[in-house]
Amino acid sequence: MPVKRVVAGDDPVLRFRGAVSLQHGPGWVAPWRVPHQEAELHLPEGGIGRAAMPAGVRVTLRTDSREIGCRYRADPAPRLNGPQERPRLDVVREGRITDTVELRCDGQDAEFLVSGLPERMATIELWLPVYHQFRLRALVVDRSATVAYDDRERPRWVHYGSSVSQGRGARSPARTWPALVAGRAGLDLTSIALGAACCLQPMTARLMRDLPAELLTACVGINIQALGSHSPAAFTSALVGFVATVRERHPTTPFALMSTIIAPDRETVAGPSGLTVRDCRTRTREAVELLRRHGDSNLHYIDGLDVFGPREAGLLLEPEGLDRLHPGPAGHPVLAGRFLAALRRSLCVPVPA
Repeated sequence: MPVKRVVAGDDPVLRFRGAVSLQHGPGWVAPWRVPHQEAELHLPEGGIGRAAMPAGVRVTLRTDSREIGCRYRADPAPRLNGPQERPRLDVVREGRITDTVELRCDGQDAEFLVSGLPERMATIELWLPVYHQFRLRALVVDRSATVAYDDRERPRWVHYGSSVSQGRGARSPARTWPALVAGRAGLDLTSIALGAACCLQPMTARLMRDLPAELLTACVGINIQALGSHSPAAFTSALVGFVATVRERHPTTPFALMSTIIAPDRETVAGPSGLTVRDCRTRTREAVELLRRHGDSNLHYIDGLDVFGPREAGLLLEPEGLDRLHPGPAGHPVLAGRFLAALRRSLCVPVPA
């Protein structure tokens, strides 16, 4: 067997795009989407593991290796309603998916090898699993291969949302709708979308405020309706305050707020605080209009039904009889295309260098 070169997970030649912080353990690196030292402050009632799920995170490098191996440890996903999330990782070469790998996901060390790559210098991205915690131990390349840092710089996009934005239901990590938008628009994605935890928390607003960005977006409403975290009036106030906090360090950055996509089983059903999904859409639009009247001309509203509405209900992940909320594999590309078109209509999309 040919001798290989091992690149440790903490080697500075590797770049963890989309990670907010990196946790270092004995022989491994784990990307987080909040500052991991203060994760409990972001999710004090539990669910911290969602912040350690590397949705949108990719390990990148430049190499001419014909083979790429990965030594890792992945943990099982939580039990979810409807079809379960598969532990998949995408190998992307110069923007094209070359392989989708099914990961071993039992909390034990494992390894995979992808072969047949062209022997010329290219940017390689490993898109990490959306719903499974992941620790990188090392990458493995050909002994004679060149390995270099991925120094490309693209406009930075920070997106906040629920499990719909985290990527539930996509075929694989690079095929979630935020990943597709980022690829088509040439954006550097950081996703701070947390399933069942998109309730306009002040700590999340502070995080979004402090991250560098040339584009800010959020999809809000569905978790607030389901969990009853805000009364109708408090939802509007919380959304205004959330945007105001982000604006402390991003006063003019284009910022698009999208309301909830179609939720057939919740549209007119009141949640614990009395809000229906339709109410959440109305209040999201009204909050944006209020902020624009007070001078925020770079804040824009996107109606979730224009992006993924009743005609797309058949593309939802969950079958009839379950709470239908998430786009399935065929739905993510539709949502991506419509969302990007809405951003372009609002003149929000930064132009890559």
